[in-house]
Amino acid sequence: MTQTTHLALPLIDAAQAQKHVTHNEALAKIDALAHLAVSARLITPPASPAEGDRVLVGAGATGVFAGKEKQVAAFLAGGWSFLQPQIGWRMYIAAESILLLYNGADWVDLGAGLRELQNLAHLGVGTTADATNPLSVKANSALFSTKTVAEGGTGDLRFTLNKENAAKTVSQLYQSNWSGRAETGLAGDDNFHVKVSPDGAAWKEAINIDNSTGRVSFPSGVADGSLAGFRNRLRNAQFNVNQRAVSGTVTLAAGQYGHDGVKAGADGCAYTFAQTGVDTEITIASGSLVMPIEAAMIEGGVYRLSHDGTAQARVWQGTGVAGSGAFTAAPFSTPGLDANTQTNVEFSTGTVLRPQLEPGAFETVFERRPPAAELALCQYYFQAYAGDSTAQFQVSGYAGAAGDFSITQIFFPRMRAAPSAALSGSWTGANIALVTLGLPASNSVYIAVQAAAAGHLIAYSPANGGVYLSAEI
Repeated sequence: MTQTTHLALPLIDAAQAQKHVTHNEALAKIDALAHLAVSARLITPPASPAEGDRVLVGAGATGVFAGKEKQVAAFLAGGWSFLQPQIGWRMYIAAESILLLYNGADWVDLGAGLRELQNLAHLGVGTTADATNPLSVKANSALFSTKTVAEGGTGDLRFTLNKENAAKTVSQLYQSNWSGRAETGLAGDDNFHVKVSPDGAAWKEAINIDNSTGRVSFPSGVADGSLAGFRNRLRNAQFNVNQRAVSGTVTLAAGQYGHDGVKAGADGCAYTFAQTGVDTEITIASGSLVMPIEAAMIEGGVYRLSHDGTAQARVWQGTGVAGSGAFTAAPFSTPGLDANTQTNVEFSTGTVLRPQLEPGAFETVFERRPPAAELALCQYYFQAYAGDSTAQFQVSGYAGAAGDFSITQIFFPRMRAAPSAALSGSWTGANIALVTLGLPASNSVYIAVQAAAAGHLIAYSPANGGVYLSAEI
């Protein structure tokens, strides 16, 4: 054996003459390889090398470097010595400011490994990462910038967050002193949510954007808690309009109306009602109550039913009072409803308070309309002229002879359709023989009273009630 295994250093033979030559050659090679650093990567020898100069022989070498690619060339004792690298050798190239590692086949850039980290278990920047937060950064600012077109990029920057499926959550959580205050993202479904919290425990949803329609809903209201008017497709949802003056335990036959906008279901209904703040709460003891919505109010699609009572409900389409489908606890979303089709919300036994049917799959704050607007909306379907328990009106005229008529005309605003007219209450007056009604296209009612005798003033008024016009659905 004439040289060492790994560095190929010359060995001194037994009884060798001039041992110092071999010894010095070995020291020179050790000096060349220890803390290995070369000036450059070259394919031709430098013109005037200095003693001890070291270079890495590059691919395509010529001259005395030919055939020595990837070897370390050291200028020793006036000539070039070539050192064959071994696996694990490390070399610094000063001209390129890089550190190389020999892997047995080639010199590879050690820095490339640092620039392309793969499958790390943890990465902490300014802090310690752990299993819960395998990527952790503690800093005062962070920057993400696009790779420009001039740098070989597209000039765009897209930050992607991905979740496993629709039922999972992918979001950005904003905290104050490690307590959640706001969250944005896909929380439990594929709609975009914006939520806020005062304490990290109780959360309020501020914005919900439906991923299929792009519709924006505001579950907690806008600004002062009010939304744009007439989202609620139910009329008289506060139950404060009661033109028929029902009272006590209201007992209705199938299809019969009680409060405005509310009629009994197929099995009739018995209910009571009481004031709750500025709203009225209905308690259904038996049967069901139907709140019909005319076809022109339904644009089609998914709707959301909510209310603050205990009664279960169902939403169905069609006329009459024979509903279909199971009663369900609200809130819930309907299947897609057909456009321009009468739709009905029906409540079973229990309490009904602040019901709301609105477009979209998410409920919003209850829409409380001004009393005058709600009354006008109700009177589009039903009107009572002095039709309550206290107000009365009187019609009078002079009949010249027995059998003559006194006729009074009452005008009403236009209604949803040509209404039917009826009298209500107990009528009293002088010489009243007959009371009849007529209803021309002008929405006016003619009340005719026939005199029983000649020369008498005809005067009559309802003791309780008046004239009703109905264009209900």
